[in-house]
Parts: sequence; C-alpha cells; structure tokens
Amino acid sequence: METQPPVAVTGHRPQATGPYSSLGLWVTLLGVLLAAAPAMYPGYWESLEGFAPVFNAQFLNPVAPIATVPDLWRGTGSATFLSVRPLLAAGMDPVMAVRTLFMLAFLAGGLSVYGWLRNFSGDRSAGLAALLYVVLPPFLATVYIRGSAADTLVLTLLPLALAGISHYASGRNPASIGVAVIAILWIWRTQAGLAVFASAALMLYTLVVERDSLSVIAVTVSSMAGGFSLLSLRDISGPAPESFAAHFVSLFQFLALGRQDGYPFQLGFVPVIFGLLAIWLWLRGRQTPVTNAAQHHRPLQFDRYDRLLIFCGGFVLLGLLLSTRGSDLLWQFTNGDRLLTYPWQVLLPALPFLAALSGSLPTLVSPLARYDYWGVLAGLVLLSSSPYLTAKFTTYTPPEAPVAVFGANADLVLLEVHLTETTDQAIMKAVWQPLRPLPFDYHIFLQALTSEDGAAYEIRAQLDQQPLLNSPATAWQPGQIFTNTYTLDLPISPAQANLRYYFGFYNWQDGRRLPLQNGRDDKVVLYGD
Repeated sequence: METQPPVAVTGHRPQATGPYSSLGLWVTLLGVLLAAAPAMYPGYWESLEGFAPVFNAQFLNPVAPIATVPDLWRGTGSATFLSVRPLLAAGMDPVMAVRTLFMLAFLAGGLSVYGWLRNFSGDRSAGLAALLYVVLPPFLATVYIRGSAADTLVLTLLPLALAGISHYASGRNPASIGVAVIAILWIWRTQAGLAVFASAALMLYTLVVERDSLSVIAVTVSSMAGGFSLLSLRDISGPAPESFAAHFVSLFQFLALGRQDGYPFQLGFVPVIFGLLAIWLWLRGRQTPVTNAAQHHRPLQFDRYDRLLIFCGGFVLLGLLLSTRGSDLLWQFTNGDRLLTYPWQVLLPALPFLAALSGSLPTLVSPLARYDYWGVLAGLVLLSSSPYLTAKFTTYTPPEAPVAVFGANADLVLLEVHLTETTDQAIMKAVWQPLRPLPFDYHIFLQALTSEDGAAYEIRAQLDQQPLLNSPATAWQPGQIFTNTYTLDLPISPAQANLRYYFGFYNWQDGRRLPLQNGRDDKVVLYGD
C-alpha cells in the first residue's frame, strides 16, 4: 500500500472541530497575558527611551518634543497617544496610562493576527501565529528594552490593517476596509518613517496575496492621504540620534540565543526554525509525481494560502537583507536612512509575516493541528521567548515634565533637582537618566553666584566633581536612573545675599559644557528653598 506524506498546502485547510475548536484563540489570549504581565507591575521600566512616552502623553504636539529628538520621520507622531487621552481624562496617572497603552497593544496585535489568519488556515495556525507574534523577541524588546510607544503602536496597527484588507477581499464587508483605512492613516500619524515601509508591505500584500482591485485602491489612497497629511509638518527636522551605519546587523546576530539588551532585533531561534521548516514543508508539498509528459508543461497553480506563504517568506527575507551591512549603499542612494533611526527597524513591518509563516505548521502538517501536538509547538514558542518576558523596573515616579534635557540628541535628561540652603551650605539633590551612551566622562558643576547693584553675576563658590564616585559617565547605561546629593560650602549666608546657582555637566578634558537640547544654554539656573 502506498502511503501519502502528511503534507497539504493546497485545497482544503484543516479546521479544528469539537471542544478544542477555539483553542488557538484562548492560547492567543494567554500569550497576550504573559506578554503584558511585566507592564502590569507597579512603576515603570528602565528603557532606552526613558520616560519620554510618559512626558509626551500629557501634551498634544504634532511630533513629540520632550526628552526625545523631534523629527517628522524618526520621531513620535501625534496619533501615538490618542488612546491614552481618555485614560488621562478619567483620572489615570500618566505612568499607568502609558503602561495600559502597551498592554492594549499586545491585546490588539495578537487578536488582529488571529483574525487575519483565521480565514486562511483555521484556529490552530492562526492561534500559533498570534501567539508567536505577541511574544516575538523584537515585539517584546520594542516595549521592554526600547520603550518605544510609536513603534509598538505600528506593530499593533499593521496586523489590524491586514485583517481588515483580508476580510474585505473575501467578504466585501465595508466595515472591514474602513478598519484598514483607519489603521493605515493612524500608522502615518504615529511613526512616519515606519509608515513608508508598512504601506509598501500592505500594498504588496494586497497585490500578491489578495489580488483584489478595490482593496489595492483603498490601501493606495489611504497611504497617500496619510503621507499628504504630514505636509504641514515637513519643517520639523532634527539630527539623527544615532549613527545609522553603525547599527547594521550580521545575519547570525538575528539568531543569538538568550536575551541580549543591546540587540533588540533578535528574531529568536524557534520562530526562525519554524519558518524554515514551513518553507521546506511547503516546497515538499509542491513536489507531485509526474505521470505523463504533458504535465511537464502544466503551469504552477497557487491558491490564496500558497501566495500568502510565498509572500511572507519573501518579505521577511527582504527585511533581513535590508538590515545587513550589504544594503548600506542602497540606503544611502535612496536616502532611506533619513526615515529610520536604526536599519533593523525595517524588520518590524515584517514581523506579522514571520508569525504567519512560522505559525503555518499545523496547516502544512495536519497531525500538528491536534491539540496535544499543537500544545507542544505553543510551549516551545513560550519557552524560547521567556528571557524577554521581563523588564528592569524602577520604583521612581517621574515628574510631569523633566527639568532639562542635555545634548542635541536628548543624551541626558535631568528629571528632578532640589536645592536647599542652610546658613553656610547649599545642598542639592539631583535625579537624572542618560538616554544615549555618553562619549566623555562628564563631570558636574554647581556654582553659587551673586550680583550687586545690577552688576554681572560673579561666582562666589563652586563644586566640580564626578557625578557619581567610582562610576564614570561613560559607563552609564541608557535608561538607568541615578540619584546623588551634593553639598556646596558658601562663603556668605544666603540670608545676606540673593544667591543664584548654576548646575550642569562638562567635559573635564577641555572644559566644554554639555549644552541643553534647545542649544540656547548650557546650564540650569536654580534658586534655593
């Protein structure tokens, strides 16, 4: 008896039935709960963007300007915090509101991937793909390592747009295409640089997979509308916060095992292995026996699911190649490095397609759709992502706005400073957070000045030292929060003179001060309590 290989990539897609018919949905919700769990802890986490999302969520700006570099393409757009505004209006504090935004992003992203793929491949593959998506290391790293609200929201809205397009193409539901259009416009007003690549992904997907002319028109028009809506903001431009060319990746780095906070682009071993295995199984399933010569000339037939897998594999490969050093000339020639802070950010729009490809195993091998085997696959996914399901938390509660931001690239944020005067001393407590690796061993200066009869202020006492003993500034990690207290001896009593104080950071090697981000000053002016 001839046995057939348990591989099927065309025709009927296996659908789960019986008491476990919605297992994929429930495991998706479990994955969302696990991914969002660190955001449920009290406080906030030490991320590369610091408290910038918390500061900017409280104000309505076209592009976020506080503790970050305001820039039309690389910056955080006004739509990023739309979902936070009702929470703030209801009385929720800013930290909790931003944490809720991240939690909702996991929920909406996971359900969107599930809803997108449910009609393609049934509950099992859709559930595995959605689980993969919410615990993909780049998604978790975008939240818990980078702390980027804008990029996180793009990761939420892109699968929502895919779900809307897919459902409209198959069922002509006007609400579905409406959801897709809103999601695309929202992406453009959230992170314009990523929106270019997200819109390109959606247009290619609609052309290659759905092949629906009305959907193509809707995606094209809404993408163009999103781009034109930014014309009034074209003058908002800032320097590149990082060297783009310094962040190209080698292919082997995507597969690095274990959590490495300096590499938030890791794809994870299991998603890649699942994806490669899916490609192999699909190719194996296409190899049908040739029984007569006429079949040599039969054109290849690909159904909608075949086209989905081909597109997913190709788009993920394209994202990987654009992230590596071999693509640097292309980035420079097209001026594409103006759009993103890091070249590997181009991988973010490819994550839904990686999840779809890697989650297709239960469809390609029907026994894997059984709840027991499928549970093993889901368990492997969770185990591989467990190192990223943590965050470095701080109990520090940030102020409504920082005191000052030093450096043109928002290198260092002075969160709080309090200065108290006694009869012969000035005691200052400072809290600060670096957001970039600092190139010099900056020292702090604290000066007491007086002015008589309207004359220029003169220095009467000063303090110059390392901000922290035995901890040079070059060793500070972005996102860390530092606190220290400084005591300045005064030659005169504050009660007898109206003292003014200057505080800042300077390079002790050449005496140059670290300027404020606005470029108009290089110090903070303080007065004693």
